[in-house]
Amino acid sequence: MDFKHLKNFYSSMKISQSTELIRRIRDLSGMRVTELDFERLDSWVQRRMNVLGLKDQDGYLHYLNGPNDLAEDRRMLSELLTTGETFFMRDPGQMELIRRAILPEIISRKSSNKQIRIWAPACATGEEIYSLIILLEKVLPNTAGWEIDVVGSDINPEFIEQAKHAVYREWAFRGCDQDFKNAYFQKTEAGWKLIDRIRSRARFLVFNLVNERLPDISNHLVDIDFILCRNLFIYMNLDSISLITDKLSSCLLSGGVLMTAHGELHAYRQSGLNVKIYPESLVYEKPEVLIALNVVESTMSQAIKTSEVDAAAFRTINKEVAVTSPPKSIPELLGSAWAYADRGGFNEALEIYKEIIARDSMQAEPYYLHAVISLEKGDVDRAKEDLRKTLYLDENFIPAYLDLITIQIQEGKEDLAAKTCEQALRSIQAGPENLYLPGLRNAASSDVREYLINLQKSLTSPSD
Repeated sequence: MDFKHLKNFYSSMKISQSTELIRRIRDLSGMRVTELDFERLDSWVQRRMNVLGLKDQDGYLHYLNGPNDLAEDRRMLSELLTTGETFFMRDPGQMELIRRAILPEIISRKSSNKQIRIWAPACATGEEIYSLIILLEKVLPNTAGWEIDVVGSDINPEFIEQAKHAVYREWAFRGCDQDFKNAYFQKTEAGWKLIDRIRSRARFLVFNLVNERLPDISNHLVDIDFILCRNLFIYMNLDSISLITDKLSSCLLSGGVLMTAHGELHAYRQSGLNVKIYPESLVYEKPEVLIALNVVESTMSQAIKTSEVDAAAFRTINKEVAVTSPPKSIPELLGSAWAYADRGGFNEALEIYKEIIARDSMQAEPYYLHAVISLEKGDVDRAKEDLRKTLYLDENFIPAYLDLITIQIQEGKEDLAAKTCEQALRSIQAGPENLYLPGLRNAASSDVREYLINLQKSLTSPSD
């Protein structure tokens, strides 16, 4: 069946005829809903209506909009629209990064109070949270005197029960060798059972990231050092991505780290987190809380309050300063715009953007700035347009490639994202040794190159 007939087939399904119901399901679940979901979604809605005793989809829409407890609907939709599959030591590159850098940095930073908190939201049946505990044991074999809390959560209570039992079939070990199984599991009739030393160090929660409040002090989801949230955002709609990243960011300690799967999040300034790039992966770090004071503005404000000059005299002085002060250079304007954007002052940043474009419309970075702001505001189409302008004006502007790759992955266009990786790699090869990377800190050209190579491999390799 070709695409045209496939599209017509899905368009004939009942669910596709109710734009309002699709929108409500999207908002309720937080998931992306595409034409490829219509067939199974239509079947599920019909079964759900039968259970609830409803006659038609309008009745189900009325039920969703009414004062009903929708936790069950939300859970079932999440199961329907995601795969919920994982395995031990998934993505060896990221696992090595966690072992080599992430966990040692946390241990060093927390050496005084000896308290570590790690959380894996959307942990499914527990493979990744137990992988983290095994890695932590390798890095910190002696935990005497340490208070360590490692928690996994998922919306699916059946997954959580499986995680607690910690008995796994062979398919859960497809990223591991036999020595790994022998070291941490015991063979039973039901499968491979995780040894108690590892299993006892995890706790599990049934938790819905979309509608639950965070931070959550009662469940100790606060002041977290490391959050591993892989392969969740690929299913989420843009509103939910922003909502959940804001929530996860609010749970991190200053200096805490969020790691996602490759290309899941738009790469820059996500929820106030700084992007760090390693050869194996991008990670998102919560910056130290700083009180930034603009000395000039502060001094002027105090002068206005305490000065005995009248308002007319002050306006005259201010006018004279404006006349004698030279206009800011474009790099200075860009610095100010980025500073506003980093603090969420998008309107102020956009005003500076307009000033820059009016003076010189052939510089690449202002369009990249606009793309970043467009992403933050949810305007993906405008962001893609600005990213293409950026690369037209400067084909070696690597951050634009990275954001474009992220958008393509979010849109399910892995083949296109792999090609964009190839273009970025060619640009790195042809470009300067010291890359200019607004939004990325402490990133070497070699790290970016290795990251893109690994990302391209993950995009072109067969699905797990």
